[in-house]
Amino acid sequence: MTQDTLYQRLCLMLAFQTVVANGKATKTPEMGKKVVVFAKRMDEFCNLNISKAFPSGTINFVDDEGAEKIDDAIATYIEERRTKGSTQLPQDKESLIQLYDRLQTRKSRRMQWQLYATAKQEKVADLVLHFLDEEIEDMNTETRQ
Repeated sequence: MTQDTLYQRLCLMLAFQTVVANGKATKTPEMGKKVVVFAKRMDEFCNLNISKAFPSGTINFVDDEGAEKIDDAIATYIEERRTKGSTQLPQDKESLIQLYDRLQTRKSRRMQWQLYATAKQEKVADLVLHFLDEEIEDMNTETRQ
């Protein structure tokens, strides 16, 4: 995954927060404004720090456009585990990380779609606020270190 792809994903997450806020999925209008302000601050932070966080030598994660090859490998590993009870994974760390990243993404999407299909708007707003609080706490922890 390129830095541009990572940045696009971050922007997509920020856009989701803004849509939720502007879509009145927050409990109060003031909170919606705070979400938008927070999203703008996150965007500024990303603009300043994305190249530091993901220098050109970092591991390339799997994005959706390049996922077909990894998905094919995953299908093979699944079939081997089903039929033989075991499978032979690659021995290099980068390949394992790419497999792990893709499997984690797939699981996350399955869980998200289940949530989107059943959750009420208030529940989604509560989840967004929960993750915003976690982001704030993580930022506070990082600045203390």
